[in-house]
Amino acid sequence: MRTVIHGGDVIAYHDGGHRLLRGGSLAYDNDRVVFVGGAYTGPSDHRIDATGKLVIPGLINLHCHATTEASGRLFADAGRRDFFQTGFLNYQTAPPGVAPMNAREHLDIGNRFALVELLRNGCTTIVELGAVNDATVAFAGHIGIRAYLTPGYRSASYRLGPEGQLGYEWDEEAGVRGLERAQAFIRAHQGAHDGRIRGMLYPLQVDTCSPELFRATRKAADELGVGISTHVGQNLVEFHEMLRRHGKTPVEVLDDAGLLGPDTILGHCLMTTSHRLAALPAGRDLEILALRQATVAHCPLVFARRGNALESFHGYRAAGVNVGLGTDTYPRDLISEMRWASLLCKVVEHDFTVATAADVFNAATLAGARALRRDDIGRLAPGAKADIVILDMQSLRIGPYRDPIKALVNCGTGDDVETVIVDGRTVVAGGRVAGVDEAALRREAQLEAERLWATVPEWHWQRVTTEQLSPMSFPPLHTDLQ
Repeated sequence: MRTVIHGGDVIAYHDGGHRLLRGGSLAYDNDRVVFVGGAYTGPSDHRIDATGKLVIPGLINLHCHATTEASGRLFADAGRRDFFQTGFLNYQTAPPGVAPMNAREHLDIGNRFALVELLRNGCTTIVELGAVNDATVAFAGHIGIRAYLTPGYRSASYRLGPEGQLGYEWDEEAGVRGLERAQAFIRAHQGAHDGRIRGMLYPLQVDTCSPELFRATRKAADELGVGISTHVGQNLVEFHEMLRRHGKTPVEVLDDAGLLGPDTILGHCLMTTSHRLAALPAGRDLEILALRQATVAHCPLVFARRGNALESFHGYRAAGVNVGLGTDTYPRDLISEMRWASLLCKVVEHDFTVATAADVFNAATLAGARALRRDDIGRLAPGAKADIVILDMQSLRIGPYRDPIKALVNCGTGDDVETVIVDGRTVVAGGRVAGVDEAALRREAQLEAERLWATVPEWHWQRVTTEQLSPMSFPPLHTDLQ
């Protein structure tokens, strides 16, 4: 069936980049775009009037976690100072024999909640980092999102010593078994749901995987023909741990293990030799990343919450590093992440001319497609996948505008998404995900988070000061106020 979208501002792909077509038209037939240009005069089965709207390619989220994020939400504005501006160590670590809070979450609830949020906010393609199972694949297929899904694995877990010190509990065999499970998962699901589901290998963190596991991952990825993603450069603890353990930076460790390449996506990669906090002179991290053509998945908001920033989006790109965007935890709003990426870079560089709206929009589309080694997504051009987002640009929050991309980056949010089309199928209409009771899903996620918060063990509370966080800082639920 041929559908024509007409009358709006269309971001078309031409001569290697995005171009603005005012009052443009776009036609797609089944899962492919067949026309982008001025007035469309050919045959059509259905027409969508996009007057007053912006038509963009589906956004590509290179780094996200499909959970309720109950753990991270609990520790906002709090945490241990000796974890050096990182949030996840506050809930990923536990004493020996105790499962961290995030590990006790009901996986399917978190997966459904996150995938719906991502799709509703305009992310048509996502790379999920490790918390998935067969039910995740089925639900992703049901709602129509394009997703790279594989369970993660690692050789070690974060553990707290008797005095609260951070350590690692190693189990190399567990890492090997995890890699084997991931390979089996990929073989079982690769190409499912009309090709929208693909796999990617996820050794979870640079400091929790041995060089041997990284080398085995590279070998497996090459054999399967899939990409690799991992967390690296997340915080100063990790950076100096790798220097102590290997005498190399985290990026150098990955490079020596042969992990880096055009098919590698590095989550965050904040703490490199380019960052002032690393205090490591004459570093070559950005040079290595550019040489290996690896991609950095930049998630600015989650680090801004901890008082830190990439140094910098502009600097990495100037060094030749491909930089895409991700949402990491919450909220899963890639439109807002574009704004954070732009503004934080301007602050870090003390230069209002860098990280323009066009730059960060390209990161959320073309750079993401490059990271996934695809030339059929992240763009609106004949032959590309019909992954399309239509945004209502007539809100008071957006206001008057001349350049719709500047307006989107500086004023827009996921709430402006009206329609999402993936593979030619309308999966979000009127701002609602088709076939999903969003209100019921929201209630389910709230109850699951409350269950997790009610089971937070005493040792969690002892790790932060009373002034920062304590059980008494949360009022009782369901209390009638007088």
